[in-house]
Amino acid sequence: MSETPPCTAFVIFGGTGDLAWRKLIPALFNLQLTGCLPEKTAIIAIGSAEKDEASLRERLQGGVRQFARPGTPEDWDKFAPRIRYLRADLLDAATYERLAVLLADLDREWACQAQRIFYFAVPPSLFGEIPPRLAGAGLAADRARARVVVEKPIGYDLDSAKALNGVLTRAFDESQIFRIDHYLGKETVQNILAFRFANPLFEPLWNRNYIDHVAITVAEEVGVEHRGRYYERAGALRDMVQSHLLQLVSLIAMESPVSFAADEIRNKKVDVLHAIRPIPPEKIAECAVRGQYGAGETGGRAVP
Repeated sequence: MSETPPCTAFVIFGGTGDLAWRKLIPALFNLQLTGCLPEKTAIIAIGSAEKDEASLRERLQGGVRQFARPGTPEDWDKFAPRIRYLRADLLDAATYERLAVLLADLDREWACQAQRIFYFAVPPSLFGEIPPRLAGAGLAADRARARVVVEKPIGYDLDSAKALNGVLTRAFDESQIFRIDHYLGKETVQNILAFRFANPLFEPLWNRNYIDHVAITVAEEVGVEHRGRYYERAGALRDMVQSHLLQLVSLIAMESPVSFAADEIRNKKVDVLHAIRPIPPEKIAECAVRGQYGAGETGGRAVP
């Protein structure tokens, strides 16, 4: 197990949004409960909402209650002061200069060169805007300390994916860039490889000779809610199918890897994607049924 760093600054661009509320802050709270969060940790939420730190902490506590492991009031009292809020425009270079000053102040306060994690919890349209501004403020230069985390989707098509990767690699070294899909962090998903390749009952049977078909069902309990602007630009198809579900397809259908090294697993997953037959445009109506969000019920209550 890797050693816990002595001090960490976790910067969330879009820190007032749904991803931070539903996943990131509860995950960081879980790390504190298990003793994996450094004592010297600052969580810097950057957003445009008119909030102060007290109101932001109160809102984020609601997400922790719903999505994190049960903790005591004392656990939250220890966690809440870690959260700081920087109200700012993500397209303004001055924002990143203010952030650089704040991070430098933390280093002096802690007498420690903190690990800096920059997490993009923002709409995909901003993914290409933040890296050059971080680099311009000198926040990308230290390869040993600075990390940037980019959520899916990486681009909307091949050309935009290449363009985004170009922006990222001009600002950061490849070793500093983490492109992630949070579905892959779910225990059920992480267990698939062990279930398949380390289980003597299933390993010899998991092939086309014994499996007729595979059905992957996404049963979400949440609707669009306040993510309408994101869905209007990205769409549920890009949000779910091209990332989460194709990752699951790859894990379920890949051949046995030589080792569990990251590059080896990636190569086996790519083999699966190469083997998937594209759907010709004229056949889409035969292969897919498209729907649209409308009014209904979620958890027994009416939703628009």
